[in-house]
Amino acid sequence: MTLLHPLFSRILAIHAIILALSFAIILAGSEFFTNGVEWAGHRLHVAEAAVGSLFAAVGTALPETFIPAVALLTGRDSAAAHTAVGLGAIVGAPLMLSTVAMCVMGVAALVFRKRRGRIALKVVREDARRDIAFFFPVFLCLVIAGTVEMGAVLRHVLAVALLIVYASYAVVMLRLKRAAGTQLVHGLYFESILRGNPLEPRASATAAQVIVGVLAILIGSVEFVDQIVVFSAYAHLNPGVLSLLLSPLATELPEKYNSVVWIRQGKDHLALANITGAMVFQSCIPVALGLAFSPWHLTSPELLAGSIALASAAILYLNVRDSKLGTPALMIGAAAYAIFLIGLWRLGAF
Repeated sequence: MTLLHPLFSRILAIHAIILALSFAIILAGSEFFTNGVEWAGHRLHVAEAAVGSLFAAVGTALPETFIPAVALLTGRDSAAAHTAVGLGAIVGAPLMLSTVAMCVMGVAALVFRKRRGRIALKVVREDARRDIAFFFPVFLCLVIAGTVEMGAVLRHVLAVALLIVYASYAVVMLRLKRAAGTQLVHGLYFESILRGNPLEPRASATAAQVIVGVLAILIGSVEFVDQIVVFSAYAHLNPGVLSLLLSPLATELPEKYNSVVWIRQGKDHLALANITGAMVFQSCIPVALGLAFSPWHLTSPELLAGSIALASAAILYLNVRDSKLGTPALMIGAAAYAIFLIGLWRLGAF
């Protein structure tokens, strides 16, 4: 054992370096994507609410959609384990968004209070409540559906229904009008790199930056999850619980970081829309994959996660009473996630 110890430590150090690099790739990709998608929305004259809730939310939700898709569509030799990983990632994403992501926004508001000249977030009440009103009933029905036996036909019907629901949401968002006089003060990064005019970016440069940002987020998130799994192999958690805890931690980083970037810039409405829009996406598209390619039987930890996500969303809806969202309302997310961890412990999950 003493001979293997230095080698073992060296291997762990290598994995730690790869983990840190993958995290850095996610953050860099999110910075490029956030900046690029803002300019894409500006060029297309899309309302800022749609930029945050639709464009940014869908783009940054790709990692957490990619991971359960791979888990559910591969691994025929260990189908049960892959299904558990897929369902854990699907249910864990809304939980992470409605709890930890909200807390991160609250912390960002405190950290950048001098730069912003305020602490409370200035948000658009109608936009936030619209997203939550889409998310809550859909996710509630799907959590309940995870407790009953469903045949393949019914599951596929529900999957198609979810696609229709999200398409309807997208239509509603794209019909919103962009506020007159909306200007962007941060130029396009790619144009600065290419020595063009960052405040009048070309369509090709904008598209290239968005694509590079998405690819960086995807590559970084997948590698981040892989490295966390290596570190957590000694925790003796079942695959579903491991995925429920770790997959969302990595794959929701883009939403969290994008929101921090926008809060730093004083664009609080975009920061919140990025999170709530991702919640709508997570309640439809990944769940449709789960319904289509798994029995959709939710275990006790997954039902606990779904219940807390719904409770947190309801609390957020009640707190968005006007155009301000205070830090205490956001910090409730940390308490909700702590309750989730305590619940897992009481269930004997770890």
